[in-house]
Amino acid sequence: MGKYIIKYKAIRKHSLMALVIGACCCNTSTAQTPSDSINQVGFGTQPSWMTTGAVSSISGKQLEKSFTTNIANTLFGQLPGLTVQQNGGEPGWDTPSINIRGLGTFYGSNEPFIVIDGFQSTYAFLQQMAPQEIESITLLKDATATAIYGSKGANGVLLVTTKRGQEGKLKINFSIQAGFQQAARLPEFLGSYDYANLYNEALANDGLDPLYSAADIEAYRTGNDPLFHPDVDWYDAVLRKAAPIQNYNFSASGSSKTFRYYVLFNVINSKGLFRKAEEMSDYTKNSNYTRYNFRTNIDVNLSKRLTATVLLGGSVEDKANPGTNEDGGSIFDLMSSVAPNAFPVYVSPGMYGGSSIYENPLGNIMQKGYISSNGRSVQADLKLTEQLDFITKGLSITGAIGFNTYFKSYSNKTRSYARYSIDRDNAGEIVYTKFGDNTSLSGDESSSSQWRNYSLQATLNYNRTFGKHGVDALFMGSYNDYVLTGSDLSRKNIGMGGRFTYDYDKRYIAEFTFGYNGTENFPRGNRFGFFPAGSLGWVISNESFLKDNDIVNYLKIKGSYGMIGNDNIGGSRFMFDQYYNWGAYWFGTSNNQTDAAFEGTKANPLVTWEKEKKLNLGFEATLLNSIDLSFEYFNNHRYDILTVPYRTIPSFAGFSRPMMNLGKVDNQGLEAMARYTSNQKKEFTYYVEATAWLAKNKIKYNDEALQVNEYLYGTGHPINQPFMLEAIGFFKDEQDILDSPTQTFTDVQPGDIKYKDQNNDGIIDNNDYYPIGKTSMPELTLGLRAGFKFKGFDLSFLFQGAVNRSVYLSGKYFHAFQNDGKISSIALGRWTPETAETATYPRLSSNNNLNNYQYSSFWQRNGDFLKLRNIEIGYTIPKSLAHKIKLESARIFLNGTNLFSIDHMDGFTDPEVLTGYPATRAISMGVNVQL
Repeated sequence: MGKYIIKYKAIRKHSLMALVIGACCCNTSTAQTPSDSINQVGFGTQPSWMTTGAVSSISGKQLEKSFTTNIANTLFGQLPGLTVQQNGGEPGWDTPSINIRGLGTFYGSNEPFIVIDGFQSTYAFLQQMAPQEIESITLLKDATATAIYGSKGANGVLLVTTKRGQEGKLKINFSIQAGFQQAARLPEFLGSYDYANLYNEALANDGLDPLYSAADIEAYRTGNDPLFHPDVDWYDAVLRKAAPIQNYNFSASGSSKTFRYYVLFNVINSKGLFRKAEEMSDYTKNSNYTRYNFRTNIDVNLSKRLTATVLLGGSVEDKANPGTNEDGGSIFDLMSSVAPNAFPVYVSPGMYGGSSIYENPLGNIMQKGYISSNGRSVQADLKLTEQLDFITKGLSITGAIGFNTYFKSYSNKTRSYARYSIDRDNAGEIVYTKFGDNTSLSGDESSSSQWRNYSLQATLNYNRTFGKHGVDALFMGSYNDYVLTGSDLSRKNIGMGGRFTYDYDKRYIAEFTFGYNGTENFPRGNRFGFFPAGSLGWVISNESFLKDNDIVNYLKIKGSYGMIGNDNIGGSRFMFDQYYNWGAYWFGTSNNQTDAAFEGTKANPLVTWEKEKKLNLGFEATLLNSIDLSFEYFNNHRYDILTVPYRTIPSFAGFSRPMMNLGKVDNQGLEAMARYTSNQKKEFTYYVEATAWLAKNKIKYNDEALQVNEYLYGTGHPINQPFMLEAIGFFKDEQDILDSPTQTFTDVQPGDIKYKDQNNDGIIDNNDYYPIGKTSMPELTLGLRAGFKFKGFDLSFLFQGAVNRSVYLSGKYFHAFQNDGKISSIALGRWTPETAETATYPRLSSNNNLNNYQYSSFWQRNGDFLKLRNIEIGYTIPKSLAHKIKLESARIFLNGTNLFSIDHMDGFTDPEVLTGYPATRAISMGVNVQL
């Protein structure tokens, strides 16, 4: 065994970034020595060589390389098995969706269970954290890893561990990072000249007279009459070219004989993309997001056997936005609606342009008021651990209490303002038509939101080695109470769980884990469930026939199987109780009304949690002291998913059908990682790491209503499979229309979209919707990370790719002239008799064309992309120079986040954020010093 330890210490010397425990590995880290690296697991830690569950982890240091206000947006492509989908770029409102190993349910929640420092928390709380306070983020993915969480583990578990004090003298770190953000892409809307020409063309297609004369069009072309022939780029009028973002971080760590400590204070500030309005108006505020994070983590030795851990962290966030909505989506919606020639920004100094239909986008951020909010979150944990070696060696007991709370208050200041349209009278004088009035600000301070969560835990641990036999055991009990202010009742969960791991000679490993949980959301007698799992592992490299070779330094195979639950099933609470609605009955021929209570949706006395059987097989290897490999295959079967029992209960039953646990979903996939790390003894060192993870799901049963056409069933397809009309081109001429099936949405003309008759009944209607394309969630995620160091210089980057996904272009961004709105450059490829063979867009119409704007494959696009998520280049000054200026170390760096995307969107929009507040890129510089 001594040879084993020496061998793996050698491997460790050749591992770059040893602090990153499995930064992009499908399970445990192979970038660190398997004999001494540690994995976070449920309610504890394990040596990597002993871990037989599917676990992947990343350090907080790695997350700092992406400069963003939301820590969840630093996880793109970082953790194998974690799919992150961006939903926007607005500071404080940029929450992405996260899922572990794809989707497992079509009705309940697919969000993973969040645990921070061992206690249940929420995704919202995680997003308030700063990367600088995080030691690691770990995913638990298979049955063995998640069974101890019982009915909360089926969607996977995301563990967050905050930094703790390290032994040694006081170390102080301070860093500053500052830069700017800008929209990665903005939609390409056409100017007034093209708008007028194309609108006249649309009117002609509809058999109507032109709206714009030749003189109007010439005025738009020359721009010599901006008052009556404006050409306004509202994005240019309302948005900044770039908005500043900065981050300041201070931390201190150290220890004495009896205690260790870590303290942090972090400030991040980001201005929104809206132009600075506060300097120009007394009725608004600039778009701004500021968050202050603090943390104090202390470990104290109260006696030789008793230790205490006190963890205290939290945040204060302030957000302000001009206008009347907490997020900026309504402003972007308005900017994408108002035609460039609808009205000028100002019709006269201080007088905003406008109409009876549309408000003025700039006027809205300058004059309509503002919404500000203040949020506060606190997490406090206390743990006491007593070593019970006097009973038996390796035995300890821990008691813990945790408390999380979050409160957010709002201040809503609103007013109306006057806007004007203009015309000329017979004498040629300007006539103003007023819409709205200027009023004073009115305030509303009544809105707020709050939740709190407290937990109790007790854990008995046993870890002992008897010669070649090793035993690692844990038994725990927990109670959790979550209260959302304003909801009906708190949500309580009580349970216990255990983990028993046995190894022989560090070669053969067997583990059994279980959870036993109960919740009040299910009927009496059916509130508790048992969730077991087991796994086996074989460290082949510790066998005598592999110990002395120089090629295979480490090799482990493993497998697990078990059943886990998901109690976040969706639907209303307490579905086992019968609810009654208040309404009225009508009696007699005179229709007399009588107030009465009547039965609502039928109760389901057997409602229960979703269950999932999980299978996981994998291996890990280190070759030639420099190549790390890992692979995982998983196969999950989820059942007891809530669904409306259309087939089980007929419609003539006479009552509203209850939700029943009848649905089934299969989900399978794989994860793989390959990493090469150069010889760390050389002056030039580098690493390259490639990762890929695939997850494909299929609905096996959904109790759907009977359909005449088999292709209309969702069963057999992925969750959220798009069903749409299949576009097969454009109608060429009137004869083509006569020879084709009748499209029932409206009268069609040459140049309109032609749809396929899926059931061959000669009619195109809702029965011709067909499963086409992929969902917006990628089936395959790719990651490529690389970096080098040379004479104080360092460079690292991360590419992330998403494959097998579809996106849909809808609404005013892509559908021309909706409600007399804009037209984008995508419509330049419109159908005309001259372009019939090359057209990429249907004929133009001045109305909301009910045929062309149907939900169809014509508007579906390939959503695959490859993005440069982050790149950073830095220089660490020589220690001799740092010491001369009283510093332990100093590093300066240049950072880029989300710099570019390679995709199929032709530069018009981002493949993840199609509309609304755009995705942003950030460029920044910074300095980090250690005292």
